[in-house]
Amino acid sequence: MKKWIPVILMISVLAGALTGCGAKKDPAYLSGITALDYVEPAEYKAIEVSASMSEIDDTYLDQYIQYMLSMNTSTKEIEGRDTVESGDIANIDYVGKKDGVAFDGGTAEGYDLTIGSGSFIDGFEDGLIGKKVGEEVTLDLTFPENYGNADLAGAAVTFDVKINSIKEAVTPELNDEYVASQNIPDVTTVEQYRDYTRGQLEEQAKATFDEEVQSQILQYLTDNSTVKQDLPAEMTERWNKNYTDMFTSYASQYGVDLATFMSMYGSTEDTYEADLKEMADAMAKNYVTLKAIAEKENITVTDKEFNTALTTQAAQAGYSSVKEYKEKGDPESYRDYLLVQKVMDMLTENAVVTAPEAAPAADTTAADTTAADTAAADTAETAAEEPAEADAAAEEKTAE
Repeated sequence: MKKWIPVILMISVLAGALTGCGAKKDPAYLSGITALDYVEPAEYKAIEVSASMSEIDDTYLDQYIQYMLSMNTSTKEIEGRDTVESGDIANIDYVGKKDGVAFDGGTAEGYDLTIGSGSFIDGFEDGLIGKKVGEEVTLDLTFPENYGNADLAGAAVTFDVKINSIKEAVTPELNDEYVASQNIPDVTTVEQYRDYTRGQLEEQAKATFDEEVQSQILQYLTDNSTVKQDLPAEMTERWNKNYTDMFTSYASQYGVDLATFMSMYGSTEDTYEADLKEMADAMAKNYVTLKAIAEKENITVTDKEFNTALTTQAAQAGYSSVKEYKEKGDPESYRDYLLVQKVMDMLTENAVVTAPEAAPAADTTAADTTAADTAAADTAETAAEEPAEADAAAEEKTAE
């Protein structure tokens, strides 16, 4: 199965999401076992890690801001010209016909088509260039041989098109007015917006760096620690149930069953249950290994630390009080999470981090660089949002 879920992300997502009674000395939880009976951790004092943090220089910042401006693009009707040109947004009605009969999916009204975008089959957009607003055009075209719809693949068709209007995309200018429209607290000028955006990007870069470092630490421990005996069945079964419940919840959000959802990430109908168990076993081993290090280092979570953190966790999980969380949730799993985070913080602080060797410089155009950075910015923004969404979904499932 693909390694499609970052281990450190799953530790965060699953914190407080596990179901169970949370009884003391329950071998389903770290507090119920002596971890060194199960795992001998590899040498952990100075784990070597190869990672570097992205630098947010002025070029990257400018590209990201331009990307954000483009996300706020609006349109306006073109004045002083009524002829379609490449780059225009043509609002059209169209009917596609094969052998004189309209085919499914080939009809629309009021559709905004960017001319030159390649959204439609070859010849459609080019056939509108030079035509006027209000004009009706018939286009004789042919679907490509490899078109996804077998009934239309390679077929000769006609499109009757009426051009309703032509518009142009308008990207907002970076000025104080635009900044004010973003409703960011205490950010009202361009200079403040640039400082704010740089700070956000630096936080994202740091989070990505930290996740990479911790993922490598966990991978090192997984590869080099020694399992002395099978982990408690209660623990692995608890993790397996949680994974199954959580991904079933995700699947329902997409309107598919669990097998279909897992297939999106490399599983099959025959393997997805085994894949879930493999993930559960791996996470249980990670937790027990980190607990073993905690035992060696006398790292603990005090009752005061636990109760303070539990107050915040209960509120974030949607409970009205800590008492309700203890009754309906699974606070003992959150105690486990707090402990492994303490250990991870210690391991990260003591890790020997070196920058990876630079790859040979590629012959990249400025346009390619801009596109790559824009994509990276988009990915960073999405990545920053997803963990919080996943955590909320997991907590909601637990509350049910």
